[in-house]
Amino acid sequence: MSFGGGVQTTAMAILMAQGKIQADEVIFADTGAEKPETYWYMGKYTKPLFEELNIPFTTVQMEGGTLLDYCNRYRIIPSVVMRWCTDKSKIRPMNKYLNGETRLVGFSTDEVERATRSKSTVNEYPLLELGYSYNDCEKTIMDYGWPMPLRSSCFFCTFQPWLEWNWLKREHPELIAKCIEMENTYYTRRPETRLRVGLFGGKPLWMWVEGIQSEWQFPGEYSCYSGDCGH
Repeated sequence: MSFGGGVQTTAMAILMAQGKIQADEVIFADTGAEKPETYWYMGKYTKPLFEELNIPFTTVQMEGGTLLDYCNRYRIIPSVVMRWCTDKSKIRPMNKYLNGETRLVGFSTDEVERATRSKSTVNEYPLLELGYSYNDCEKTIMDYGWPMPLRSSCFFCTFQPWLEWNWLKREHPELIAKCIEMENTYYTRRPETRLRVGLFGGKPLWMWVEGIQSEWQFPGEYSCYSGDCGH
């Protein structure tokens, strides 16, 4: 099972405990940049459950360290146009480890089109087979007596809606500081983009953090919501 640490794959873990989903191993592609609450939740709830079920939990990672290290080393930032970060930090290390083995992916019925668009011939979608929506996954977690996990994503994900950025700024200012540092490192390579390119939906996060108003600051939902990014 491809485990992301968010709502869908947490529900899949519970469904495994209930005998409704079968898996030989759980694989977590760790970018090294999940929110602290996600790592805490995994350590508190899901990983102990897998241990109780005697199901191996394997962590894979991209070559060369974390995604944050990679971005700073090469002075780049994630892009809203080309999702190279997902491919490099999650899909490739996962595929390399699995080497053609069947992978269970946590797409729920709300995102059936993602499964339809997938070119993979080794993916299976147990939540779709069970007819589970995102709300069904939430109910599964609540009925099991667990708290709700955060939606899984890197803390510097460019697809985060502004409400998630607000939350991060309030709860984890140290992570916002790392995001600004990443942008500034990128600007040393591309100084001409400082006023138009960044992590806030592709626009400069540092301007938003400093309260500089601009026409691109909008309250719309612009969220990364895919099985590869993790659920």
